[in-house]
Amino acid sequence: MQFTVDLQPEEYRQAMLWQQFASTPAKRLNDWAAWAILLAVPLTVVVLLIFAPDALSLWFWPVALLALLYSAYSTLALRYQIGRQAATLFQTNPALACTRYHVHAKGMKLTDAAAEDETNGVFFPWKEVERVAEIKASFLFFVSNENILIVPKRCLTNESQFRQLLRHPG
Repeated sequence: MQFTVDLQPEEYRQAMLWQQFASTPAKRLNDWAAWAILLAVPLTVVVLLIFAPDALSLWFWPVALLALLYSAYSTLALRYQIGRQAATLFQTNPALACTRYHVHAKGMKLTDAAAEDETNGVFFPWKEVERVAEIKASFLFFVSNENILIVPKRCLTNESQFRQLLRHPG
């Protein structure tokens, strides 16, 4: 099966957000906890200031501030950084924007779609692909913890045939 992936910044952003915040149950739980802290700390401060201002100790403020800073960084700042990275990725590495995939029983070969010479490229045998994840609009191939190949579903000519190949690669 052959197809060309013209990855868009938004597809890259969605895949990276999923990988950072939802790819494992622990990451989903951590993201949920950070959002809960981000909402609970200001609400707790307001409620305590209104109903029990004398009950707040000196240690409450640094702990509340640290919790708020941690949750703001782990939810908002990381999402912002991933968004900026997605926006500038294709300016710094344009080869990622358009890649030709040759997917077959032995693995995947990736070549630059603009290049006429298909002998140069990168081959990933199926045994090197640690796992495959399907999200709403893409398939993600985890080659390592740091390297993810993103295949948007819109680039596939036959999604069911592609799924079948993924189920029985060899």
